[in-house]
Amino acid sequence: MLLFDLFRDTRRAWLIGLMLLGLPSASVAAPQALSRLFIPPSPDEIEDVELDWASRPVDIEGFQVEAVGLGSSNERVEIVSHLSGGDRHFAAIRFPQDYKPGQPHPALILCHGGLNGVSVNEAANLLSTFPGQCVDDNYFILMPSYRGEALVSSFAGPFLSEGETSFADRDVDDVRSMLSVVLMQYADIDDARVAAWGISRGGATAMLLKARDPRVRRVVDLFGFTDLSLPSVQAEAFDIVNNGATPTGIGRVIYEAAVSPWLNGTMTLGEARLAWIRRSPVFFVDNLAPIQIHHGLQDLSVEPAHSISLLDELSALNLPAGEVEGYLYPNGAHGLNSLLGQGSRVESFLCDLQFGPSGYCGPMSVNGSGLVASADYRGSGSISRNDLRFVVNDAPAGSAGLVFMAPRPAYFPSGGGFVCVGPGTTRIGFGGVNAEGMFEFPVDLQSSHPAASFLNVGSSAYLQLVYRDPGNPNGFWNFSNGLVVPLEP
Repeated sequence: MLLFDLFRDTRRAWLIGLMLLGLPSASVAAPQALSRLFIPPSPDEIEDVELDWASRPVDIEGFQVEAVGLGSSNERVEIVSHLSGGDRHFAAIRFPQDYKPGQPHPALILCHGGLNGVSVNEAANLLSTFPGQCVDDNYFILMPSYRGEALVSSFAGPFLSEGETSFADRDVDDVRSMLSVVLMQYADIDDARVAAWGISRGGATAMLLKARDPRVRRVVDLFGFTDLSLPSVQAEAFDIVNNGATPTGIGRVIYEAAVSPWLNGTMTLGEARLAWIRRSPVFFVDNLAPIQIHHGLQDLSVEPAHSISLLDELSALNLPAGEVEGYLYPNGAHGLNSLLGQGSRVESFLCDLQFGPSGYCGPMSVNGSGLVASADYRGSGSISRNDLRFVVNDAPAGSAGLVFMAPRPAYFPSGGGFVCVGPGTTRIGFGGVNAEGMFEFPVDLQSSHPAASFLNVGSSAYLQLVYRDPGNPNGFWNFSNGLVVPLEP
């Protein structure tokens, strides 16, 4: 009884201190004050978040291979590190079982759940739910840790990423930085076929990654939180503030990200609101598709309303068939194995990447910058939309290049590299490489040029960039790998 009285008196003194400082009182004013915190975001606030995202640099510095070993199925695994915001962060790169050096392979970014780091074994846990071998055989799996958390491997021990935790916000910065350096260093990862998968906290991270980074083609979300202003989240915040509940799970995310910094005066109300808005994918649905969503209706950690509200927002966009898939499991809880049948659905969705635009051709030659120029794209292969933009990454900055298109592929040496476009090739344009080593060119899929007569639904266009490469000792020009684009209605 004395301990309770002491706690009660101490808490009363703390509340009086808050009132004297002009801060919201946890026992009297907090529920009303927290309601102000969770008012739905305005268009200006959404724009403020997007402007903040656009201002954040994607670091491509400090890459190191820290360790090399074997995974649980004797596949090659490399532990790598990079710099993100000046801090060193770690990731694991799991090679495909059917790895073919010099050939482009798709990649899956595994965004882990929980709040305490990731193990290399998480890749095996995911693959064990798939009935087939598509991902296991063909995909690189990229497993980032997040700042302030550990990456654990059986062959090299733990690696602790630097920096302070920033659940589902700076997490995304770290993953984007990791992806950039890995695509530069691993030429056999196909820039045009990158997907993301995330569970719980990692589901939110994967969705926000997709919203912020056009290099991610599709995303799978397993019971990730989508809206940190839902009544259930507010109730957890109230319980922590009013009743002294221990912050765990989604309650810890909202408390550490927004509630505590506002109540202790280190954030203004406006800053705290932006803190939870930028962690809520439901407000940034325009760039989320293609997406597949899974949620158990018995989930007590992240209530199903998160996925249901997200599906409602995506439905309002009237996207083409197949762009959004949602699965709700009547007996599913907050666990991967409780969602019966999800593995086959996820694997099929991920492996559909092979039916869209993809890199081909190789091995290719490094350029004067020491990198392989990699084909990529924006938009789609739809003739009616006609929104395809051919992109090449890691070309020499300030160089210039010509874009060629053909109805068939090829592979033979020329200059300092290899030609990947075959008979019927035509030049369709030229342009310059920017300071970041990126080349971008709009491709007219409705062209009436005689040489483009093959641009019909059901056929494919093969694209390649030829660029000046004065630093290459084998020739003054070089080539990106090719991009094959299956043409759709």
